[in-house]
Amino acid sequence: MARKKDNERKPATEQAIIEEAQRELRVIWWRYTLWITILMLVAPLVMTVLAALLRLGQVSFLVLNFVVVFVLVQVMLYQVRRSYLRLKQLGRTAVQKHLWQAARVALEPFSRFGNRGFDWDGEAHYLLMRTYLSLGDAPRAAKVRDFLLRHRRGKWAERARKAVPLEEEN
Repeated sequence: MARKKDNERKPATEQAIIEEAQRELRVIWWRYTLWITILMLVAPLVMTVLAALLRLGQVSFLVLNFVVVFVLVQVMLYQVRRSYLRLKQLGRTAVQKHLWQAARVALEPFSRFGNRGFDWDGEAHYLLMRTYLSLGDAPRAAKVRDFLLRHRRGKWAERARKAVPLEEEN
């Protein structure tokens, strides 16, 4: 049987999950910093040299500029999405093991304004809602549930709807 790679192993303890989630958040921060630096410093320099060597006109330079920036942003977002998938996996593992503090650390980044789009299907928000309910933080759980019901469709929104009894909705 083949050994799992280090990044495929599931941490066993609450502290291990918290450390892995914090490491993943640092990786996200560094990736953003690296790609923004590339977009602001390296890409313009390379595009200017390329335009001079190829003797591109103004319109061709604008098209080249658009294509290069578009490709670099897509690569950056792809790498950041992979980190958020890892955070979701860590949160799922923590919820399955009832390690609520670790689940909160791994899943809370999904509830922040700019990061909500990394949870396309709503699973991370559902797991975060369950985590808040288990920690006894009903107001936060209600906010996450409201967001989930308002902005996501599918099985996770339906599970969230069924997770809290109807008399609490009113």
